[in-house]
Amino acid sequence: MADRGAKDLTKGNELQVVVMFAVPLFLSNLLQQAYNLTDITIIGNSLGDDALTAIGTVSIIYDLFLSFTFGMSNGFAIVVSKFYGMGNEKKLRQVVANTAVLAAIWGVAITLAGTLTLRPLMRLLNTPESVFDAGFSYAIIMLGFVIFSFTYNILGALLRAIGNSSAPFWFLCISVASNVILDIFFVVVLHWGLPGAAFATIIAQTMSAAVSFIYIRLKAPLLHFSKEDMKLDKFMVSELISAGLSFALMFAVVNIGTVILQSAINGLGETTIAAHTTARKISSLCMMAVGTLANSMATFTGQNHGARRHDRIKTALRKVLFLDFGIATFMIALIYVFGELFTKLISGSSNPELIETATFYLKFDLPFYYVLAILLIVRCTLQGLGSKITPLVASLMEMALKALTAGVLVKLFGYLGIAMCEPIIWTVCAIYILIVFFRNPNIKQLKKVEVE
Repeated sequence: MADRGAKDLTKGNELQVVVMFAVPLFLSNLLQQAYNLTDITIIGNSLGDDALTAIGTVSIIYDLFLSFTFGMSNGFAIVVSKFYGMGNEKKLRQVVANTAVLAAIWGVAITLAGTLTLRPLMRLLNTPESVFDAGFSYAIIMLGFVIFSFTYNILGALLRAIGNSSAPFWFLCISVASNVILDIFFVVVLHWGLPGAAFATIIAQTMSAAVSFIYIRLKAPLLHFSKEDMKLDKFMVSELISAGLSFALMFAVVNIGTVILQSAINGLGETTIAAHTTARKISSLCMMAVGTLANSMATFTGQNHGARRHDRIKTALRKVLFLDFGIATFMIALIYVFGELFTKLISGSSNPELIETATFYLKFDLPFYYVLAILLIVRCTLQGLGSKITPLVASLMEMALKALTAGVLVKLFGYLGIAMCEPIIWTVCAIYILIVFFRNPNIKQLKKVEVE
């Protein structure tokens, strides 16, 4: 199964293998976040707080639909990684071909759903009239071309499924550089406003998708397939759809809960909306540092599950948890020392209320990243083991708790209730995930072997 960039994660030191796979993935995620931060920084400095507020009110809707595509690509990749771990090249090509067919159908469906429901969803979320049109002009472009973002995600997910996390990183480097240049050109030079920022992001993502496709055609023969391979296999389609929908619904349910929460935030005033938007951008970067190892565990577990090497999965889980606790400690210290500075830089605002509110949110949430690390790593391990229901149940719990926050905690405590939301969710869900993990048949079998 020789393939340039492909890596067999079923061999070698467990922690070293996971970390080496995670480094390009982390850099890729960092650059992906740079897309959003580039928009926010240029918009905040060039167009003002109102434009930042407009982005905040609609980005949650865009993220909801993007979660359907991102979740589907991740679910597909878990199935592909399992077939790669099995070492059956013929089956691998067939599952990749089936993935391509299902991805094309899903991409069109999400594009149509997003563009047709955008305006009603904005009304439902009580989007302020002062920023409604500006927010709509941005989101309709992002949703209208979301299929290009999905195309990049699915191609990158397929490469990572066979252990290649380096190539997607380099493709994204090209795209981010283009995004920065186009943002400045469209927003600052041509004065296209929010639509210009949206077009800059879409063009950059399309470039990533195109370069990914060319690389796979030239350098990744394991992911090539013929017309014969495109014949839909009932078992594979069932596996792909169930895994894809599990991930998609998991991400979507989480984002639906966030949409509900956003409706409560929208009622706290435009300054709070802008502050929360800024805080969430910074928080996403910090969370990404903790979550990258967890995402790597999903691919590592998928390959080793396919190879029936569950002993490696348990060893990697223990080592990765300790490493993630160290990363969480560093991120917490960073925010407590430089949180206010980061807020000023990202928002481009000198409003003291905005800066104080955003900084408060960050300092309240980050100490709970130890709990978040347990939740993310164990959940991704379960997903790699083929668990489809448990992550979805945990996501439903998260949505219910976010609805409770919007309905009760915000009314009782104001913005403090918003800050309390995720720490409560992480703690409850982590307890549930741990209980399920230790009852997993593969893990229970390992415990029996250790006792014997």
